[in-house]
Amino acid sequence: MRDKLTIIISDVNGSKHYTVSQIIKKILLYVVLVIVLLFVVGVVWIKFLLGEVDNINKRKAVYEKRSKELLVQNREFFNKLKVLESDIKIKQEKLDEINDKISDLEESMGLKNDINNTIDTRIDTLKLTSLQRAIFFRNIPNGSPVPYKGITSKFGWRKNPILKRREFHPGLDLRAKAREKIVAPADGIVEFAGYSKKSGYGNLIIIDHNYGFKTMYGHLSKIAVKLGDYVKKGTVIGYVGSTGLSTGHHLHYGVMYIQRILNPIYFVKWNNKNFDYIFKKERRVKWQSLIKAVQNQILLSSPQAQK
Repeated sequence: MRDKLTIIISDVNGSKHYTVSQIIKKILLYVVLVIVLLFVVGVVWIKFLLGEVDNINKRKAVYEKRSKELLVQNREFFNKLKVLESDIKIKQEKLDEINDKISDLEESMGLKNDINNTIDTRIDTLKLTSLQRAIFFRNIPNGSPVPYKGITSKFGWRKNPILKRREFHPGLDLRAKAREKIVAPADGIVEFAGYSKKSGYGNLIIIDHNYGFKTMYGHLSKIAVKLGDYVKKGTVIGYVGSTGLSTGHHLHYGVMYIQRILNPIYFVKWNNKNFDYIFKKERRVKWQSLIKAVQNQILLSSPQAQK
């Protein structure tokens, strides 16, 4: 026991004897316990961290997959955007073209182009229903009063074939056979029906139509209507002849609008298939006012207006 160091610890409960070798053993035991505890804690912590890393990797895989899906969707949206931009460009070009056509038609009809109005509003102003068109063609001269076979003398200045002098020809000489039927090109009241020696047109008919229009028919062989008669469009009013100052059978046809002499060829060529034709060709007529008049006429005759 001489080689061992003994340590005596005394207190009120008595004295305890410890040898150095025992102290060392206890220290080593505590150290071992601490190491084991640290190892266990370390293993647990490592497993926890590995689990977190695994979760992070799983979330990373999900995010990468979602990222790829978003990239694909982004490409699809980009492609769709390019297609939409192309469609918008094409539609804008068509819209500009329509706008130009509307502007041309508005100009030909004497309509003011209000920049504050939408295209729909401007189209509504120009648009005529089938009923409105029917009223136009019923009341305003259109088509040829005889089967159209051409013109023997145009509207305008010419050398008179009989008097041999330059003078203004206020109508058309329509080629026609003798005694061919002449029909009214629109509804109206017969203003004159008889022989007109002073005018040189021989047997002459003048019809007063609605909205300020009049038509005249000269050199007739026979008159089939009387002064004051109401005639409908298509009614036979007379027959082609060569009375008055005439070199042969034909129909002198004239059109007037509020005392203005118009070129009848535009009205002869005017029909439902080329409805806008007259607005572009004959600009001395206030078509805007006539359109409003027709629209008001229809509005006043509607059931709602009559209540």
